Amino acid sequence: MLKALHELTSNGTLTFDDKVKALLQMGLTYFGLEHAIVSHIQNNKYTVKHVVSDNPELCAGLTFDLGDTYCVHALSAEGTLALSNVGESEIAVHPCYEMFKLESYIGTQILVNGEEYGTLNFTGAASRTSPFSPEDIDFIHLFAQWVGVEISRKQERELLDQRLSLQLEMEHLANIGAWEVDMINNKLYWSEQTKKIHEVPDNYVPELESAIEFYREGEDRDTITQAVARAIEYGEPWSSEVRLKTFNGKIKWVATQGRAEFKDGKCIRIFGAFQDIDEQIKTRQALIDKKDEAQRLLKARSIMIGKISHELRTPVNGITGMLQTLVGENNPDIIESRVAIALRSAELLIRLVNDVLDYSKVQHGDLELKTIRFAPRHIFDDLYALYQPQCQSKNIELDFRVDITPDQYTVGDPGRLTQIFTNLLNNSLKFTDAGGIKLTAKLVAEDKNTVLKVNIVDSGIGMDGATLQDLFTPFKQGSAEVTAKYGGSGLGIAIVKELCDKLGATVVFKSSQGVGTQACVKIPLLTSLDAHTSDVAPYQKTPSINYDQLKILVVDDNEINRLVMESLLSQVQASADYVVNGQEAVTAAHKMGSEPYNLIFMDCEMPVMGGIEATLTLRKKFNKTGKIFIVAMTADTCDENRNACLKAGMDAFLTKPVKLEDIKAVLDQVAVYDTSAF
Repeated sequence: MLKALHELTSNGTLTFDDKVKALLQMGLTYFGLEHAIVSHIQNNKYTVKHVVSDNPELCAGLTFDLGDTYCVHALSAEGTLALSNVGESEIAVHPCYEMFKLESYIGTQILVNGEEYGTLNFTGAASRTSPFSPEDIDFIHLFAQWVGVEISRKQERELLDQRLSLQLEMEHLANIGAWEVDMINNKLYWSEQTKKIHEVPDNYVPELESAIEFYREGEDRDTITQAVARAIEYGEPWSSEVRLKTFNGKIKWVATQGRAEFKDGKCIRIFGAFQDIDEQIKTRQALIDKKDEAQRLLKARSIMIGKISHELRTPVNGITGMLQTLVGENNPDIIESRVAIALRSAELLIRLVNDVLDYSKVQHGDLELKTIRFAPRHIFDDLYALYQPQCQSKNIELDFRVDITPDQYTVGDPGRLTQIFTNLLNNSLKFTDAGGIKLTAKLVAEDKNTVLKVNIVDSGIGMDGATLQDLFTPFKQGSAEVTAKYGGSGLGIAIVKELCDKLGATVVFKSSQGVGTQACVKIPLLTSLDAHTSDVAPYQKTPSINYDQLKILVVDDNEINRLVMESLLSQVQASADYVVNGQEAVTAAHKMGSEPYNLIFMDCEMPVMGGIEATLTLRKKFNKTGKIFIVAMTADTCDENRNACLKAGMDAFLTKPVKLEDIKAVLDQVAVYDTSAF
């Protein structure tokens, strides 16, 4: 029996469950009984864990109250309970006997790691002819001891497997792998996650000699080589972030840590960990880049504020200085001269403000492009008329060679095109003191598209390589000497570049210091076969209607703006009524009765009622009494505000500061209507 038990327990081909089942069968044969059970007892509950029985109803997983089993007495005895004839014993009234009539029972306690686990018991329906012997008790003790040891080993293996599984999961989640170098046998071990980090096949066997080649040649490989050498020689641990090239050729960042183990002063092992930190490095670098970008933007903002502040002071000083000197002045020639200086300063101020607003619009994606039919030749005719007197005053030549006929029409945004060429010509004019400026323009067909090609060449001071490189950077104008001499905001060319990008155009500069500059612009346009510039016929002033026949209302909460409008209107012999908010405008229009205002100049931002709300109210109240021409007059030039005004029912949009020619254009537009229309 002992030999059979030894052969069973030492059989490495059987699983734990198979061995327990064989053991129970061996016990049944040995004791001559019918049922064999290994139970687990917890919280007074008896659970069948392993069973061998002819009764199919007796199976693993059945649960009983411990008190309803014979085993409660075996546990109370703290040893073994052996009954050959239960009906004649002191437990004949036991529930188990009453239910199952089991006459024979031998059971004992199973201990696992010194703690009570359950019982091993054998039972039968028939009484034994002879009592259980001491040898029988020894055998069941031996069986129980073996079962307890095997259960203990099984639990340890399960715990170890659980910990290994958890470790693998943690390695996978953290992307960390282990590695080890056996210095005695010259062997290298990589964990599963380490292999994944290196992107090697599952059956890949790492070799000590070739493993270093995974590190990127150069600084990264040198870092690891030196770290390993110092660990072997001096026992120094390391922790480094390096790049390796995976089996698939991908470059990634890894964190590697390692340390050496010594025995008798000799390094016998090096071991450590790998972690894939490629995403962390990218995130870290992205944060660094964002920080650098934020600092750059803060610096650029500081430069912008300083630059704009400086540039604003010059025209403001010209305006205020000239106006102060006019106080008490009676000489008409002096007054005319100083007013002219103040007006030129105002033009400079308006140009600077417009540049800043335009650049801000483009940068924030708020700039909207128009798509209308126009004749490009007209743009260059107007530009020549504008810049010819300025070039003549500087004694430089202006040469326009436009190979475009007046009847060639395209579709695009002529206003933005004019802005591009105006900025380029302004630059050429500013930096050219001798020689001249030459502009060539033509329309060519490229890839089934029409392209406007414009070259502007000047004989100005030119630019060096450093200035060319920073040409499109806002608020940069080359050397301090150039900035001090010529002034300017440094926004003009930056706006040209942004507008070209918005239009799908290109702009290229060529320049040499002391020689001059050439700007080459290519702008794609749509060809228009219709020889009209607009769907709406241009307004023309009707000679029979004077401005003083128009009933005009000016709505503005700012007193200075009202005085400016009064002065401008007086210059064209027009008069107006004045109110300070939208509510007063509605009231004033209502008082006009059947003869409403012909024209209302409407500010947008006002207390009580704004211009947009007032326009909506006016359009609703006077939709049957005739046409009221409403013109937005605002300092908010953004496209969103422009669209909101037009959507509310306004007919035109003027930006402050308002020019006299803008006022005249509106008056002409209103004056063409027949008086019966009002």
